[in-house]
Amino acid sequence: MLLAVLILIFRDLYTSSNTRQGNPCDYNLDKIKKIDSSLICYKEIGQFKPSLSKLYGIAVDSASNIFVAGDKEVLVFSKEHKKTGGFQIDSIPNCIALGNHKDVYIGIANHVEVYESNGKKINRWKGLNNKGYITSIAVNGNEVYAADAGNRVVLRYTREGSLLNQIGKKDPTKGIGGFIIPSMYFDVAFGADNDLWIANPGKHTLENYSKDGELISSWGIASMQMEGFAGCCNPVHFSILPDGYFVTYEKGLDRIKTYNQTGKFACVVAGPNGLSNKPNYNCTYGTSVNDITIDYQGSVYVVDALSNLVRVYGKK
Repeated sequence: MLLAVLILIFRDLYTSSNTRQGNPCDYNLDKIKKIDSSLICYKEIGQFKPSLSKLYGIAVDSASNIFVAGDKEVLVFSKEHKKTGGFQIDSIPNCIALGNHKDVYIGIANHVEVYESNGKKINRWKGLNNKGYITSIAVNGNEVYAADAGNRVVLRYTREGSLLNQIGKKDPTKGIGGFIIPSMYFDVAFGADNDLWIANPGKHTLENYSKDGELISSWGIASMQMEGFAGCCNPVHFSILPDGYFVTYEKGLDRIKTYNQTGKFACVVAGPNGLSNKPNYNCTYGTSVNDITIDYQGSVYVVDALSNLVRVYGKK
């Protein structure tokens, strides 16, 4: 009996090691990547190619001016996609956001840097620690929220850069399980009603928090089907439309989708064939889209990292 058990254990280990080889996101992609055209309710209404070798982040102000960050530089475009300005920054940016006072907030390594829209540097905020890695910034009134993927928390700052508190730290007594971030993708955004939402990609959920860090609600399921989020860690980017609907992006399958306010799947903005036509189906590294955002008319702006384009989608 002991010999039989040892043989079974050896066989299990051997077969397991073989099945773990290759891409862990190698689902039956031929079926999954095909999207029913009746589910697609957006179309590409424009695109432009900034003169940057790599694109890292995008933000749109209330006048539909478009700020694109990349290559130690920020370029500014009009709503007609014509370049109107730009300025140099100190380092390669991870993300960009715009404030209510024409401030430009840029996540660089473990900290946030603040510029005026004309390029004058105002401030450099102190990072939480050397482990930090700022991947997303959201502005709400006179407060700034920075998603720190390295420390797995969202940092809440005053407009002047004073740290008020950390949101999302694991706390079982409050029902907060903490953020699971297998790769450096971690997003934060505010809805039309000033409600704070944070992606928990390892749990395949979006979570709603109070400013003081209380978990209010969450939604999302792990699934390769259209209503869910697939892979190890999704969604990696999201934004919230003026009507409260969510726009999400899944790396690995390169699906951009919308959900209603309660997390019910609504429709598809674009799939892999509607982006670069060079989808990256390996969810263990990289992404075909470096950022998404929206404007006040409800258009969706997508940083197509493989084609180095900004694509703009509007409802059909």
